[in-house]
Amino acid sequence: MTSTRPVPIRGPITERPVRLFALVGGATLLTSINFSLMFIAYGHIAQTFHADATTVSWALTGFSITAAALLVPAGWMADRFGRERIFASGIGFFTVGSGIVAWSPSIGLLIFGRVVQAVGLVFETSSSLPILLDVFPVSQRATIVGSLGATGGVAAALGPVVGGALVDAYGWRTTFALNVPIGALLGVFVMTRLPMSPPRRGAPPPDLFGVGALALGMGSLVLAITHVSVWGLADARTLLAGIAALALISAVVARSRTHPDPVLYLPLFRDRSYRRGVVLNVVVAGTFAGTFFAFIRLLTDGWGLSTFHAGLAVAVVPLFGGPLSFVAGRLADRYGPRRVIVPGSLIIALAGLIFSVFVSDHENVLGLFLPIGVLYGIGVGFAHAACNSAALRTVSNDRLGIGGAMSRMGMDMGGIISVAVAVALVSSAAHPVAGVRVVTIGLSIVCLIGAALALRLDVGLPPQAGYELVTEV
Repeated sequence: MTSTRPVPIRGPITERPVRLFALVGGATLLTSINFSLMFIAYGHIAQTFHADATTVSWALTGFSITAAALLVPAGWMADRFGRERIFASGIGFFTVGSGIVAWSPSIGLLIFGRVVQAVGLVFETSSSLPILLDVFPVSQRATIVGSLGATGGVAAALGPVVGGALVDAYGWRTTFALNVPIGALLGVFVMTRLPMSPPRRGAPPPDLFGVGALALGMGSLVLAITHVSVWGLADARTLLAGIAALALISAVVARSRTHPDPVLYLPLFRDRSYRRGVVLNVVVAGTFAGTFFAFIRLLTDGWGLSTFHAGLAVAVVPLFGGPLSFVAGRLADRYGPRRVIVPGSLIIALAGLIFSVFVSDHENVLGLFLPIGVLYGIGVGFAHAACNSAALRTVSNDRLGIGGAMSRMGMDMGGIISVAVAVALVSSAAHPVAGVRVVTIGLSIVCLIGAALALRLDVGLPPQAGYELVTEV
C-alpha cells in the first residue's frame, strides 16, 4: 500500500535555488517567447512559400503532435536519466530547430524544424519545473509554479510585440533566427553552471515499448483531433487515427499497471488533489491556446490591424496574467488552490461573456479589447498556474518529472482541443468576428464548469515549511 508523509528537509535553503531559478527561468523565457511567433507569422509564411492554409497549418499541427507524443516520455526520462541532462538537451534541440525554421527553403523543411523545436520544448518543460521543485520546500510549490508561470507570461507578452515588429520590419525568418545565438549562449551557461545529477541507480530495465507506444498513441490522438474538421468525423483517416490512439494508449495503461518502471505512473491518480488538478488543467488552463488564436485572428483578419499592432494589443493578456501567476502561487500556498482557481475561472468566464456581447465588425481596441484583455489576463493569472500546482502539491520528489509531465499533458490536450475548435469556428464563420464570438461564449461556459470543479478541491494546506513529501510503500 502506498502512502505519502512529510519528513524534514535536510539542510537549509541556500542562495543556490535562487541562482538556479534564474538559469531555468532564462530557458523558459526563450521557449515561451516563441509561443505566439507561429500565430504571428502564419500568414507571412503562407505567402513566402505560396502554400495553402492546410499545408501551413502543419507547422502548428506537427509541433502539437510532437509535443503531445513526447511530453510524458520526456518526464519519465528526466526522472530516470537525470533532469539536468534532459534540460540541456532540450535547449540544444530547440536552438537547432529554430535555425532550421529560419533557414528553411521549403515548407516541408520548415515543418521539420518545428518538429525539432517541439522536441526541445518538451525536454525543457518536462525537466525545468522538477529541477526547481526538488530544491525548494513543498510549502512553496505553488509559489514556484506561479513564478515560472510569471516568467512565461512576461515572455508571452513580449513575443507578440517583438515578434510582430520583427515580422513587419525584417520578415518572419528573423524572429526564429534570433533564437540561435540566444539558445547557444544559454546552452553554454547550462552546461557550465548546472551540476548534472547521475542517472537513477538500481533502476529496472526501461519500458521502451511503453515509451514508443505512448508516443504513437498520443500523436495519433492529436492528429485525429486537429484534422477532424478537415477530414470529417466519419472519414477513414479520422477513424483510423482515433482507433490507433485508443488501442495504443489502452495498451500502455495496462502495461503500466505491472511494469517495474512504467512510462505512466498511475498511482499518482489515486490522490484526489492530483487527479482534480489534472482535470482542471484540461478544462481551465487548456482554453488559453484556442482563445489566444481567436484573438489574433480577430485583430488581424476581423479588424484589419497590422501584425505589430495586433501583437501589441494581445500582449496585454500575458502582461497582466504573468505577474499575477506569482501572486496566485503565494496565495495558493497560504490558503489552498481552490481559493484562487474559483475566482480566476469566474473572472475568465465574465470576460468571455462581456466580449461576446459587445464585439462587432467595427474595430474597438481601446474601448473593448484592451479592457477585456486586462480582465481576461487577471483571470488567467489567478487560475492557470494554480491548476498545475494543485496537481503537484502532493507528488513525491522522485516522481516530479513524470508527475509534472502527466499534469502538463492535461493542459496541452486541452490546448490542442481548444485550438482545433477555434480554428474550425473562425474559419467556417461568415466573418471572423462571428467565429470569435462563439469561441468566447464557449470559453465562458467551460470556465464556469471549471469553477464548479475547483470547488471540490481540498482547502487543506500542504506540509509546513521545512518538510518534503516522501512516498512509502
